[in-house]
Amino acid sequence: MIEVGSKIRFDYGAMHCEEFGTVTKVKNGIVTINGDIGFVEEINVSCIKMPGETSVNGSPIGVFVI
Repeated sequence: MIEVGSKIRFDYGAMHCEEFGTVTKVKNGIVTINGDIGFVEEINVSCIKMPGETSVNGSPIGVFVI
């Protein structure tokens, strides 16, 4: 369950560092995340994966709840 205060990890793949953030708002299926380095991102709740979840082809890239 994704709720305000949930910690989020952004994994962009090889050659890119991971980024982290905290959910600050959940409204109408859109999650607002404030990044630890100052960015603000809005993401559809269905695009956020659970820990260990991969894409159909097994890729670990994506946005995850920690």
